[in-house]
Amino acid sequence: MPKRRDSSGEGVSLFPFMSILACLIGILTLMISVTMQLKQMDNAGRTEEEKARAIENRDLKKEAEKIEADIKKLEEKLERENATASELAKLEDRKIILRTQLDEAQQDPEQTDAELQKLIEQLKQETVALKTSRPPLNKRLEELKAELAKRKDPPKPVESVVIKPGGTGVSAASRLFFVECNSSGIVILSGPLTSKSIATNAIAKSTDYRSFAEEVKRTRDSMILFLVRRSGNDAYRWAAGVAESEFEVLIGKLPVPNDGKIDLSLFQE
Repeated sequence: MPKRRDSSGEGVSLFPFMSILACLIGILTLMISVTMQLKQMDNAGRTEEEKARAIENRDLKKEAEKIEADIKKLEEKLERENATASELAKLEDRKIILRTQLDEAQQDPEQTDAELQKLIEQLKQETVALKTSRPPLNKRLEELKAELAKRKDPPKPVESVVIKPGGTGVSAASRLFFVECNSSGIVILSGPLTSKSIATNAIAKSTDYRSFAEEVKRTRDSMILFLVRRSGNDAYRWAAGVAESEFEVLIGKLPVPNDGKIDLSLFQE
């Protein structure tokens, strides 16, 4: 009876290779997804003030580069002018020689005298023009250097805004919940959703903000104090309207004088 052939030697299985390839594709897909989500979260967390400062900083850098280029051109021009100034002494020597030749001229004295005198006048005019053009160039160079030094100065840090318990003007509640209002929306600064950012157009339907307002409503003797930046009036109107009309919680408003970080450490103490 013939022996049965072993089928294991007929080919090579690709299953291990395909399994590894599938795992690798899955890992790459996960990495790309996480990277995109982190980028979106970073962009969402930046306020309009921060974006404006970044744009202004970029424009200042471009302007500083332009000023540096102008200074370099002026320095090169001054170097050429300094080289020209050294020629002035040669022109003076040449003028003396021409005067000597004028005195020693023998043939056609009237014509020689007129030609030499004309050349001397031209040399005088060139000398005056070179001397008068240098001070404005030096002055302009100093102005550009001063402006460049000013542009290169590091920006002054914005001081933090310390919210004082006695300086809020609010005494109607013993428990305060804080919400920052800025140009891009609101930021919940206290409660269960600390540092939660919500865009202005999403406040009315935000489940996070509604949960926050519900928490304030359940808390006895409480209120929401809105810390309103200069560009946060729109966000304040939306957030305060929802809190008052739908949840009937007590609210207060406190203007924030600058763009510095809000400091609530005194309330924590």
